[in-house]
Amino acid sequence: MIVILGESASGKTTLLKKFIEANPQYHKIVTYTTRPMRKGEVDGVDYHFITQDTFDELVKLDFFAEHAKYREWSYGTAKNSCESQNAVAILTPAGFRALKRLGYDITSIYIYVDRRSRLINILSRGDNIDEAYRRNLSDVGQFDEITQEVNYVIDNTGFHMDKNQVLKCLQEILKIAPPESEYQQLSLFDIGETNAKK
Repeated sequence: MIVILGESASGKTTLLKKFIEANPQYHKIVTYTTRPMRKGEVDGVDYHFITQDTFDELVKLDFFAEHAKYREWSYGTAKNSCESQNAVAILTPAGFRALKRLGYDITSIYIYVDRRSRLINILSRGDNIDEAYRRNLSDVGQFDEITQEVNYVIDNTGFHMDKNQVLKCLQEILKIAPPESEYQQLSLFDIGETNAKK
């Protein structure tokens, strides 16, 4: 399975949508959450939105491969959604680490965007300022050392790559990435250099 990680407003959700549109053989893992639905989200498409009581009951039933609290809300990934090699998920670092401990075969990609650029992106979307600040602040510490744990890093500092270029990075990674490959840091330039040597 493919796991995409990234802080708030790093572009990970857009990347996943564009990737699946371009590669219909892949499918998104729809995770479960207790957080409120945001404008434009669809239950069963973006997340399975459930109550905390329902979430707690599923935990007791050992339904989740991983689950954790993040920004005051509970998130979880169902065990039966993690078996396919063509599955793609957006996970928190805690969720990613939990699946790794369970031995799932994962190709992991971290989308790095600097904090200032992400905050500007959140505000430019018209998000509530207090909510934007809270979301940005809650990421602090969550992603420490993650670059040393994932297989690949796409560095999009300052959003110097547009959405299509980031998508190309992901597609090129999957062409060259064996399962459990060693950590590499890739940019669009690096990928071009790799292909030129083939």
